[in-house]
Amino acid sequence: MTLEHILQQLHCNADIEAAVYKQIRANENSIQEKAKFAYAGELPEFPLCKWDPLTRLSVVIYLLLQKAEEYRAVEIPDPIILNTFRDVSLRANLYFEKTKKAGISEADVIWFRHLMNVNIFKIGSLQFQPFEMIYLDEETLGEAYMQFSQAQKIKLPAGTPVINCHVQQGTDLCKRSVEASFSEALTFFHQYYSSLDFKAFLCYSWLLYPPMMKLLKENSNIKYFAEKFTIISSCSDSEQAEQYLFSGYSKHTTSLQKTWSQDKTYFGYAYGIIEN
Repeated sequence: MTLEHILQQLHCNADIEAAVYKQIRANENSIQEKAKFAYAGELPEFPLCKWDPLTRLSVVIYLLLQKAEEYRAVEIPDPIILNTFRDVSLRANLYFEKTKKAGISEADVIWFRHLMNVNIFKIGSLQFQPFEMIYLDEETLGEAYMQFSQAQKIKLPAGTPVINCHVQQGTDLCKRSVEASFSEALTFFHQYYSSLDFKAFLCYSWLLYPPMMKLLKENSNIKYFAEKFTIISSCSDSEQAEQYLFSGYSKHTTSLQKTWSQDKTYFGYAYGIIEN
């Protein structure tokens, strides 16, 4: 893949595409050098986080040229590669909508480590990655963030191979899209990770928080998605909910945004599984 092809296929808005192309072509040697150690060191202290937003985005897109070949080396089809890479344009477009500038945030840089590790895939409308079961409790984190029953830990022990599911901003969660994504993901992971016996899908997200279900209509796509999962724990941490509800958009225009402004207790974070 060439830089021009990657930029065209990412579907960034025209202002972002032009700014990144100009930045890379005008500073190609510098961008190339920065790319060599952009993700050196330990999370979250990546050198790339310290640079300006446009340089961050330019380096990430420059690195996609290399990552495309690494995805291809394990025989991932080009349509999945490009669909996966469009997470960069999604986040860049949101950043532009919020700041009116081309770039990405430090949080975006940290998230894109999954792309750099070649272990996240956009399959249909959802993102998936091979993962190991982890319990976000005092035993694991050193603080009682969540609590899990011993029966659950015995049934699906920590370290068990699972498929982690992520929901991007603005994802199509209609029944047809969700069902297709999970079905295609199972086929994908059986084909490309045949040595691993995945026991479940897992998802930890504000979208699964049980109290929020009371706010949703019966035909809600969010509710349909959430009810696919068995919730094994939850907590009142609403930081992710706030980030997603107000990321680049006008405040207090949707019913969930309006409820947030009135009563935040409906929002939190939950951990769900779908056993295979």
